[in-house]
Amino acid sequence: MKIYVLTLTLLGLAACDTAAPTGEPTFGALCETPRAPLLTIVPAGTTLVVGTSLGAEVVVGRGPADALAPDAWEDGDTITLPAADAPYDVALFGRVVDPRCADVATGTFAAVYRVAPALPAAPGDDDGAVALDDPRIVGWASGWSRYTFGDGVDRRWQVPPEAALGPAGEDALATAVLGNGGEVVLTFDRPLADGDGPDLAVFENAIDPGFLELARVAVSTDGVAFAEFDTLYLGTTPLGAFDTHDPGLIEGFASKYPVGWGTPFDLALLRYHPAVQVGAVDLADVRFVRVRDVIGDGSERDSFGHPVYDPTRTVLTGGFDLDAIAVLHEAP
Repeated sequence: MKIYVLTLTLLGLAACDTAAPTGEPTFGALCETPRAPLLTIVPAGTTLVVGTSLGAEVVVGRGPADALAPDAWEDGDTITLPAADAPYDVALFGRVVDPRCADVATGTFAAVYRVAPALPAAPGDDDGAVALDDPRIVGWASGWSRYTFGDGVDRRWQVPPEAALGPAGEDALATAVLGNGGEVVLTFDRPLADGDGPDLAVFENAIDPGFLELARVAVSTDGVAFAEFDTLYLGTTPLGAFDTHDPGLIEGFASKYPVGWGTPFDLALLRYHPAVQVGAVDLADVRFVRVRDVIGDGSERDSFGHPVYDPTRTVLTGGFDLDAIAVLHEAP
C-alpha cells in the first residue's frame, strides 16, 4: 500500500521569508523543514512520502529508533515501512537537498514511527486507548468557547454543550451532539502540555463497537490558530446512516472506540505542524481543543488523501456525540 502526504499551501512558515518582488519564493521558504503525517501507529507495508508545501526536492533516510541521523540518505522522497509479524519502531528522516539550503538554519524531519502488522481494532490493542477511570487522567474539560451545530440535530439536542464537560460516563445520551459537520471547542482549568505518551483523550458514546461517527481533533493556544492531528482511514466502502465499520481501518480520528473508552492523542505528533513551527500553537500551553464531525460520504480526505467514510447521514442526534475530553498531561 502506498500512502501519499498531502502538500499544503501555507502562510507564514517558520522557515519562510517574504516572497521576492518577482513572486519567486526566497531561500527561507524553499528550505522549510519537510514533514510527513505522524500517527501513534501505522500499518506495516506503508510507503510514506516526505514533502514540503512548495514541493522542494527532498531525500529521506531511516535508522533504529534511537538514531539521531539516518544510516544513509536515500534518493527520492519516499520510504517504505517493512512488513513484520510483530510491532516495531523505526526512525525516519527527511531534508531538502537544494544546495542553496546548505547554510539555512531550518531543520530535518525526524520521527520515530510505531509500525504494526495491522491497526489496533479494540481497546488494549497497542495504541493506548484510555478507560474513563484511567489513573493517568488528571483533569477534564471544564468550559466551552464555541459550539456550531451541523445538520441532523433534533431541537431537543440543540443545547449548550454542558454534557461534554467533566468526567466521561457510560450514559450514551449524556453527550454534546455535534450534528453532521458540526464542531465544538472546549476549554480547561489548566493548560494541557506535551508529556510522555498521550496528553488527552476524546470520548464518544458509541454503544456498538462498529457504529463509529468520526471526528477530527485540533488544539490551540489562543483559540484562533489550531493544529489538527493527522488521520488515516483505510476503508473503501461508503456507509449508510445505520451501517458499521471496522475500527481496524481507523487511526487518528476521535471515536475509534466504544462508550467508556477514549481515543488518545499525543501532542508530540503535532511538532511539525505549520502552526506549531511558526509558534502560533505552543504545545506546552494548549488551552483549547476542537472536535469537528466528519462528513463521512467520501467528500472529506484523510491526511494521506484517502476518502473517509462513516455512517452517513445520521439524524436526530446526527454526527459525532462528544461525551468528554480527558487531560493526561497539564502545564505545571
